[in-house]
Amino acid sequence: MEFYQDRHNRILKPGLFDSQARQDADGVQGIQSSQFRNYFHELRTLEANYERAAKMDDALAFAKLVPQLELLKAKLAYGQRKNGPLQNAGGFVNLMNRLIDAGKKSPEDFEAMMQYLEAVLAYFYAKEGQNQGGRR
Repeated sequence: MEFYQDRHNRILKPGLFDSQARQDADGVQGIQSSQFRNYFHELRTLEANYERAAKMDDALAFAKLVPQLELLKAKLAYGQRKNGPLQNAGGFVNLMNRLIDAGKKSPEDFEAMMQYLEAVLAYFYAKEGQNQGGRR
C-alpha cells in the first residue's frame, strides 16, 4: 500500500483518510471492536516505544521496530487458527498484513500507517454503531 502522493514532500494521497479508509473499514468483518482495539493498542504501544527510542537514534529505533511489526503479523496468523479469535476475520487480517508491510518501509510510512489505521478504526466504529442502532 502506498500512502504518499508525493513522498519527497511528504504529501499523503487525497482521499486516503476518507474514501480509501471507509472502503477498508467496510472490508473488516468477523471481528469484534474490542479485538480491533486490542491490535490497535498494541501498535500504539510499539509507536510510543519507537518514538522514545527515536529521540536518541532514529535509524536504530526503526531497525528495532520492524521485527516487532513482523511479530504482530505472526500473532495475527496464530489468531486465525481453527477456533482462534480471528478465524472468521480474514478481511481484518489481510488489511493488517497489508498495512504492516507498508508501515515497515520507513519511519514516515509507519507514521502514515498509524494515521491510516486510526481512520479505518473510526469508520469501523461508525459502521458498527449504525448496525447496532438498527437492532432491537
